[in-house]
Amino acid sequence: MKQQQELRNWRELTADELAEIERLYPVTTNRELSRRFRISVDALQDSLAYPNGWQKDLGAVKVGNRGRFHVTEKQEQYIIRHFSNTKNSVLLEKLGIGEASLHRIARKHGLKKTKQFIRKMRQENCMKAREVCIRYGVYEDTRERMREKMNDLIRRGEPIPGTFVKGQSNKDRFSTKRFREIMEKTRTKRIETIRKERLRMRWGLPQKTRMIIFPEECRKSRKDKSVHRHLFRKYNYIVGRGEDDIYYDEETERRPLMEANAHRYGLRVLPLN
Repeated sequence: MKQQQELRNWRELTADELAEIERLYPVTTNRELSRRFRISVDALQDSLAYPNGWQKDLGAVKVGNRGRFHVTEKQEQYIIRHFSNTKNSVLLEKLGIGEASLHRIARKHGLKKTKQFIRKMRQENCMKAREVCIRYGVYEDTRERMREKMNDLIRRGEPIPGTFVKGQSNKDRFSTKRFREIMEKTRTKRIETIRKERLRMRWGLPQKTRMIIFPEECRKSRKDKSVHRHLFRKYNYIVGRGEDDIYYDEETERRPLMEANAHRYGLRVLPLN
């Protein structure tokens, strides 16, 4: 736990330290850099390496650490007993092993953190994040951006989020021009989604949405089929809902031409028994 409290924020690194980290990053493990410069592994990866495009020389890193972190039976039993309610960083610091070894043992024995421990860690992380944001004035920058956004909405005559009245539609909330832009964007997005789903269907790929999509060649036949079902019902044929079998009795106004062409649309005309 002492190691966790001594970690610095990556913003406190000097220019010389940043240059040294950039030089050592390709051939040094993140855990080793974290111990040397007292910053977290997440900060090293997400805030320094990824934005600056630093890459690992995997060959040099693997060769330099091959066989270095051998886990003994005693260490493995310690991990099994304490993994569920102990931070990974504490286990790594105490046992002197690598992250890959710890993850391998956890997968081997199906080890997981308890819900209570995860909840506690989330609360601690939120408090630490809040302290860092206050220290570096992040909240003030966020408030300033929100003020600029609200002033921009007011200038454009649009409602401020959170002030919507229940029962109002988008047409009532937004100006005519803005409402047309929203509807056009929604229409374009839906057309593009349908186009992509038809392409997936054509190439035999699974759908990514729950939309009921029919191929282009089926659209006309489905429409014709629906029209003929309606016409049969108009002339007193017995048409069940969603069924392709159409029946007639003595009260039906028979239409021989329609009955002859029914098979083209997947319909069958039968006498009512």
